[in-house]
Amino acid sequence: MKKLVSGFRSLSKGWRDPSPSPERGAPVLKAQVIIPTTPPGDEHPHAKILSLNLEVEEPLGEGMGNKASVGDEEEIEVDLPPPMRPIPDILPPTGALEEGTTAQLATEIEEIVQKRMMESEEACADSSKGEGEKLDEGCGVSVSERKRAYVLEELLETERDYVRDLGEVVEGYLGLMRDPATEIPMPEDLRGGRDKIIFGNLEAIYEWHRDVFLKGLEKSVGDAEEVGLLFKRHERKLHMYVVYCQNKPMSEFIVSEHIDSYFEDLRQRLGHKLTLCDLLIKPVQRIMKYQLLLKDIQKYTERIGREGEVRSIAHAVSVMHIVPKEANDMMNVGRLQGFDGKITAQGKLLLFGPLVCSEGSVPLNSKPKELQVFFFEQNIIFSEAVGKKTQFSNPVYIYKAHIQVNKMSLVEKGDEEDPLKFLLRSTDPRKPSLSFLCSAPSQDGKDEWIRNLQLILQTQKDFLKAIQSPIKYQKNRLTHPN
Repeated sequence: MKKLVSGFRSLSKGWRDPSPSPERGAPVLKAQVIIPTTPPGDEHPHAKILSLNLEVEEPLGEGMGNKASVGDEEEIEVDLPPPMRPIPDILPPTGALEEGTTAQLATEIEEIVQKRMMESEEACADSSKGEGEKLDEGCGVSVSERKRAYVLEELLETERDYVRDLGEVVEGYLGLMRDPATEIPMPEDLRGGRDKIIFGNLEAIYEWHRDVFLKGLEKSVGDAEEVGLLFKRHERKLHMYVVYCQNKPMSEFIVSEHIDSYFEDLRQRLGHKLTLCDLLIKPVQRIMKYQLLLKDIQKYTERIGREGEVRSIAHAVSVMHIVPKEANDMMNVGRLQGFDGKITAQGKLLLFGPLVCSEGSVPLNSKPKELQVFFFEQNIIFSEAVGKKTQFSNPVYIYKAHIQVNKMSLVEKGDEEDPLKFLLRSTDPRKPSLSFLCSAPSQDGKDEWIRNLQLILQTQKDFLKAIQSPIKYQKNRLTHPN
């Protein structure tokens, strides 16, 4: 049986076992140094902790494994057959939202606003033209203020609907599955932990939205600035969705095996109109809709001209741009196959995307090929996409090679004749011929890769300085905070 991996645990977790083994030889030297991203004295919650392997060429051993984490302490062994039918697409592989899905949601929101505008015509005649900010004679407020109010109402109303939908999963399906006296027995192959993988951390998401976020919206929904601050305050908590989406492909596969039998019996018993699949996709749809609703609120707030409120909403928009992107990145990591290291030990995924690469000791002489490149804190992994993205399936990424980040050099101008190319070369003496000449799809794309590569390389230099001379390093930080 093929072992599918659930990346349910955050990639930033996972430390290698430093004990020696016959196969691996010397143990990996571990060091943990806190490198602040802000000047000393500032209490910043995102002080960076970087883990590097300094002696061993790569953190290998366990392989990617077949353990699906369902909590901070518990791991469940899962053996799954290869998928015989496509898993429905959740988020686009590029990290951007699906154009069709985004357009559909945007149109839906606009239609709701227009409908409410029309419904208010009888009580509040609209005397303004186009999108001007002339006051409505019957209302005393601008068109944009009215439209913004309708979007804020839509945010609250759909949040209530969302909490109700999540409740149907947690209090409905989970309640029945946990009931030892239920008349619908759980199939044997769902026991032993597989049932937990189905729902991931959805119960925690439900309880937080029900007890915290919905109540916050109810208190602040009439105030756009407070809505923005609400998203800002809960920025870290919203990253629960990254974990949820990371587990989603595994969940979809398991559910698909019983959707017409066991879960259909549960649905009929509960009297639900929606299937379990329809309900489990709700969190993914919700984080997409947050972004679009907030963008509309920002648009109308800008037209009104309230700068303080614009700044607050703009931050919320930024948060809800990052969360779906990181969620999608984690799903792409779940499609990586053939990498012989433990993926959870590679650190945070800093960047992911296609690069046209030439491989070899003299990259200029090899044939370029488009590869999907995963840039983690510990390794840069080069992979090849196999299969095409369709309405119902995504390609998988087959491992080709990797360069350990702490044994890598960067040449920003890889080709004098092509400004989009840069060279990545392994400095590991055991891999003298390993190098990739990479070409980004655009200048902005190259700039993003170079910026992230330079940042991690500089961070590693700081890390080594801190190990070699920690007292001197701290004094320099105090003397030269920037």
